[in-house]
Amino acid sequence: MVNVFVAVGHTGNEAQCLVEITYGDGTISLNIPSRNLGREIRPSKMQSAGTVEESLRNALTNPHGPTLQELSKSKSVCVLVEDHTRDTIHWEMVSAVVPHLVHANRVQFIITTGSHEVNHPANIRIVEMIKRVASDARLSDFDVLIHDCMSKDFVDLGRTSKGTPVIVNQAAVNHDLYVSLSDMKAHYFAGYSNVVKNFLPGVCAFETIEANHSMALDPDSTFGRHPYHPDQSRRSNPLADDMREAMTMIAADAEVFVLAVITDAGRLVWADAGRPEPVTARGIELLDREASFSVEPATRIIVSPGGYPQDKSLYHAQRAIELTKNAVAKGGEILFLAECRDGVAPESAIENFYNKLKAPLDDVLSSIKSRYHLYEHKAYKFAELLKQVSGVKMYTSLDNETVEAAHLQKVDDPQKVIDQWIEEDPEVRITVLDKGNKISVYAA
Repeated sequence: MVNVFVAVGHTGNEAQCLVEITYGDGTISLNIPSRNLGREIRPSKMQSAGTVEESLRNALTNPHGPTLQELSKSKSVCVLVEDHTRDTIHWEMVSAVVPHLVHANRVQFIITTGSHEVNHPANIRIVEMIKRVASDARLSDFDVLIHDCMSKDFVDLGRTSKGTPVIVNQAAVNHDLYVSLSDMKAHYFAGYSNVVKNFLPGVCAFETIEANHSMALDPDSTFGRHPYHPDQSRRSNPLADDMREAMTMIAADAEVFVLAVITDAGRLVWADAGRPEPVTARGIELLDREASFSVEPATRIIVSPGGYPQDKSLYHAQRAIELTKNAVAKGGEILFLAECRDGVAPESAIENFYNKLKAPLDDVLSSIKSRYHLYEHKAYKFAELLKQVSGVKMYTSLDNETVEAAHLQKVDDPQKVIDQWIEEDPEVRITVLDKGNKISVYAA
């Protein structure tokens, strides 16, 4: 969170602003003279009507289309639950949905990791939580599994119109009803995190994810664009549309029911349920209104992904850089606050993200454009940004050698960076962007 307190600083009687920015499990306090503090950008303090339980119950009771209870009766149901990298209200969402499934013939829960780490302790905790809720509700027949994109239990459903092979976890096919639990936010190449991502990449094979994510290099595959966007002029996003088409292929003749939420640090601010398109369009409308910002690019900006798990690794934290990059002027500088307690990336992504990024930036761009491998889009986009700015200074738990190999500069004291900026230019205006993984920034 960003909290600003005006105080008298140590340099004469100049007013100082104490700015608190999320980092890891806590916050970092930085002093910025009031004359140097430009815009502070973070998701708006949206308020939910009623308690979490009431809001979710209201959404499920008044869905867009038939109720979940009607749809699930005597049916085979597949419930798609987001993995540990989403700091969402897993317990509350699963607890809200399960009572509506008690008359289903069978319920298959799948943790939709996509290509993320499978056996992370936090994923195991989600599995145990689902088992507890399902058992307490006395579901007669249910199973819970964590998707593994490298396993052998897959079904080939053909190709999308863009040529993506739709190879899907066998446990995720041939159901009568799909229930997607989705925490919505801006996404730097899929447009928005939403229902379609629980299908692709959520329950798909590595080959499918790689083919789809290669479209991240297309300039139209960016935040603010999605085939379900209420504004028709913002529906062109080839990667997201490929995800949408894969969802229809996986679901086939089955119904898809979504419970969608928007959260802030575990606090529910919005919920809706029912058919995918109207629910997603409403969520997009709210995100565009409350978590999207137009700003004049500044020469100096401070960016935080939003604390753990948003800054769990450089791989995850980089999303904040992409979603806020329009806030920095060409040739400007970024102070990046990301703990990265889990290292540079999940093991599966180190080679094609981090190791690729260590090459000269021009080589990164040219090699990836000629032949894409999964995770390289992150190295490509990072390299593009690094060529546009004078530097990225990073406050992190990563060691100096690891940081500098990725063309970043490790700093031990973020306050000294701010003091140096002001010493170099006493009139500099510094833009602060907190919870960068949940906002989107457009150049004014």
